[in-house]
Amino acid sequence: MWTTVLVMALAVIFEPIRLGLAVLMLNRRRPMLQLLTFLCGGFTMGIGVGLVILFILRTTPLAGHFTVAQAQVVAGLLALLVAVVLATNVLARKLIHRVPASAAVGGEGGVDLLEPTTPGVLQKLSARAQEFLQGDSLYVAGVSGLAVALPSANYLGAMAAILASGAGPAAQAHALLLFNVVAFTLVEIPLVSYLAAPQRTRAFMTALQEWVRTRSHREFALLLAAGGCFLLVLGLSRL
Repeated sequence: MWTTVLVMALAVIFEPIRLGLAVLMLNRRRPMLQLLTFLCGGFTMGIGVGLVILFILRTTPLAGHFTVAQAQVVAGLLALLVAVVLATNVLARKLIHRVPASAAVGGEGGVDLLEPTTPGVLQKLSARAQEFLQGDSLYVAGVSGLAVALPSANYLGAMAAILASGAGPAAQAHALLLFNVVAFTLVEIPLVSYLAAPQRTRAFMTALQEWVRTRSHREFALLLAAGGCFLLVLGLSRL
């Protein structure tokens, strides 16, 4: 259980949205309070949903017939599936970039693929979301923390392993807390380091965000595939 929970938590530390929001909070007024509110929002969602899952699903038949090894195999397969999706997306983009220019611009015998479009619903929602995030209200920080901690595939994989472990309520609650503490590492460390070196903390987090942003989908796919293979081998060895 503990290995699976730790691997799943490590997989979400460098999520671009999570990291980007942490950097955003650091560059707003009252950054310490912004980060703390953001962290509280994330813990409220992550731990609150987890406790509901643990203490409601504990009584269902599923919890008694699903082992940790099976949870590890499922989590490994999900990670491999996401890695394949990322890798195929990279290949698809490369094929699109190789399309002849005449076809892209509607040359002779070509098809107009690049036509001006009016702003759609998604663009309008994105613009409103940016306006929402630009405010300095602590409400924005709290809501952002709640949103970033919504259950993801890694979160559900960790919850499945915790449920399948058959451990007592206290041990399962500790595993849930471990997942959330590790997942928010890049919020907790700046929250502490900002007290001693605010400028260096901002510079480091901004540089880290830029480094993550410049990583290709292929690199993330390889990282996910490595984690998926590790969980798969670990689970199969215990079946």
